[in-house]
Amino acid sequence: MNSTIEHPLFGAVTLCRPERSRRISIAVKPTGEIRLSFPRGVSQKEALAFLDSKAEWIAKAKAKIAAKVPPKKEITMPFATRSHSLSLNPASTLRVSAKVGDGQIVVTYPADKNCSDEDVQQMIRWGIEKAWEIEAKALLPGRLAELSKRAGLSYHSVAVRNTKSRWGSCSSRNDISLSLHLMRLPDELVDYILLHELCHIAHKNHSADFYRLLDRLTGGRHAALQREMKKYNTLWN
Repeated sequence: MNSTIEHPLFGAVTLCRPERSRRISIAVKPTGEIRLSFPRGVSQKEALAFLDSKAEWIAKAKAKIAAKVPPKKEITMPFATRSHSLSLNPASTLRVSAKVGDGQIVVTYPADKNCSDEDVQQMIRWGIEKAWEIEAKALLPGRLAELSKRAGLSYHSVAVRNTKSRWGSCSSRNDISLSLHLMRLPDELVDYILLHELCHIAHKNHSADFYRLLDRLTGGRHAALQREMKKYNTLWN
């Protein structure tokens, strides 16, 4: 079972105990997320002590990742999510704001500013992610329930989060977490990710049995769908 702690130096750290792990290891993901993996014979206290001893290495790894991250692309009109359209509204106001609802993402900003200004772009990105959240909460829980019933795999709970390190996850208690960024995928890939997480109810790993089940539930299309997923990333813009 994975868990997340707030480290005083590194921020959020995900703790993992892989079944086949034989040593303590640290991974710094492209998002900057830190994953600390350690075998069952090692205590959390020992693992965190190892993490602290690698502070210099972690700082260098994060710096390398930051240097590789390209600047964010400017979001321009027209732009639309599945069910929301972006509208830019220069007005006589002193601050930048966004309102999301009724199929619209309305970003209002001072008339003397440009929509390419970073604070306006940040608000545009916030509004888009809010729209994806609304859409994800309206679609994903119901669709997961349908696929769960069809596959005969029952989960404990489902939550939608703004996760940028993975599309979804399934805990040891069969709590499924789904990223709102699934709303950027075509429907068949959304279903593929949902089925992937449901398969973890039966197999808490990525074993041959796991992939055989996933291939069966996707009608023999696992390999093709997996290749298609490589075109997408949870990180956007």
